This record gives sequence, C-alpha cells and structure tokens, in this order.
Amino acid sequence: MKNTYINIPIRNVADTDKFFRALGMEKNEQFASDDTTNARINDNTVLMLLEDKRFASFIKQEPKKLEGGFIVSLEFESKEEVDAMFKKAIEAGATDTTNSDTAVNFMYVKSIKDINGHYWEFFVMLGQMPTAEHPAT
Repeated sequence: MKNTYINIPIRNVADTDKFFRALGMEKNEQFASDDTTNARINDNTVLMLLEDKRFASFIKQEPKKLEGGFIVSLEFESKEEVDAMFKKAIEAGATDTTNSDTAVNFMYVKSIKDINGHYWEFFVMLGQMPTAEHPAT
C-alpha cells in the first residue's frame, strides 16, 4: 500500500477547515472544493472531509447521522504530544470524551468528539501491550 485516504462526512467545510487547521493538520488545496476539504494526518494518511451531500454521492445514499460509529486513533511519541493535541482540539471546539474507567497501564489516552460528531483518541504506548504470554498486571 502506498497511502491511506479516510473519507468522513462533515457538516460544513469552513468550520471543519478551521478545526483541523487548529490541530496543525495541513490542507492540500488541489483536493478541496466548496463541499470537500482535507487534512493530512501524516505523510501517508489524509482525511477526505466531505459535506453530507458530497459524501452521499460516493455511497449512493445519505450518510447516517451516527455518533460513535467509529473511532480514529492517532499514536504519538510522548504524553506531552498527546496532551498538546488534546488541548488544541478542545480549544478548537471538540468535547472531552476521555473515560478514566478505560485507562490501562501500558497506554496514555485522551479522547474527544470533534465538531462533526466523530470520535478520536490520541495515545502513546507507555510499555509493552499485554499478550497471552505476558498479560497485563
């Protein structure tokens, strides 16, 4: 595989551009229009953000207004990077959905719901993920 493009329905291009710009994600103007925008997560992963009518043209039906249908999880190098991205998201209008009941000792996680109702996790691995041979303590 070369690249990953994740198509996500949104409500409004201008608001969505502002939100992802606040998170520090670059936009490629070549792949933007009145009803479509984008945000580069990293060198090989791009969010394609399509207003509902445009998104519907790809799937031949109206996108469902589900909240919680999926979670996009982004891994970072440190707790500080996680906290910085989380802070940017909250300041840009996201809602804190971090659940301390699901905390694990091998990960540090902060969670949000973005301005379009989509869920995100920002995390860093703090240690080895448990396996059958090495269960969590």
